[in-house]
Amino acid sequence: MFTPTTEELLAALRRLPLEERLRVIGRAAEEAQADTLEPNEAATASGSSLLGLFADEPELADQVCAFAYAARGSARLRVPHE
Repeated sequence: MFTPTTEELLAALRRLPLEERLRVIGRAAEEAQADTLEPNEAATASGSSLLGLFADEPELADQVCAFAYAARGSARLRVPHE
């Protein structure tokens, strides 16, 4: 079974369009959050925590935050109220 490295995963994510990249990151965060919760907690959890997802990989968390800040600076992620 092939297990990609963190760098290979990041490279694959970078090739995705921004919206798809953010969707995949959000889904991964939700699944990781569900995996770390007890069954009762998972049933009642209303959101996910990116901090928990990246607890053991602070450098990766920094890279994801840098991507998010760059995306906010270069893309219109929200439609302004007119």
